[in-house]
Amino acid sequence: MENYNVSFGARRIGTANIRAKINNKWKDIPVSFVRLHPKTNKGDKAALESVTNLWQGKNLSGSIQEQSEICNDPVFALTTQNENFKSINPKKILGMLTTNDFKSNAEDTAEIFRLGVNPEYAYTQNKNKRDLKHIGAALIKKFVDLVDKRTNVRRVVATAEEPSEVKFLKKMNMNEKNSNFKYTNFEINKENFDEFVK
Repeated sequence: MENYNVSFGARRIGTANIRAKINNKWKDIPVSFVRLHPKTNKGDKAALESVTNLWQGKNLSGSIQEQSEICNDPVFALTTQNENFKSINPKKILGMLTTNDFKSNAEDTAEIFRLGVNPEYAYTQNKNKRDLKHIGAALIKKFVDLVDKRTNVRRVVATAEEPSEVKFLKKMNMNEKNSNFKYTNFEINKENFDEFVK
């Protein structure tokens, strides 16, 4: 008898390049860009819980997990895993971001809510000791590329709370739109997507 209640896990969308230190030289290496489905898949939910524990709740890992559970917001990740995406290995997740459900967004805006990188490879925590870098940049670029190729979204928006986040998004060449005492908003418009993802 066939089982029609199969619960599929994460889905690989493509690959992205990050930088790895190999024999004391920085080289491009490919990693997988995946979408997790924690609300409908127990394995993906468990993977996010494990990431929160592995990262000790740092770098928004707890917030990403909570947001995915409460709001059912999409979660995208970069991982060194390159097969068997039905069972995501949390130890191989390098970075994650959450977004709105932009396919049904009437304003044609994809918003990045949370972005976190494994503390072992995060610039602010291990700038001089890490052997992988450009994870956050690759994650955003791959997300913008996905939005550009598969949707009618007109802009991608990100909000920064910490000075390090503001500095990072400025370095990414996202346009600062406005700021107040707590947040700074950045965006990139569709006409600039191609240049942005290069």
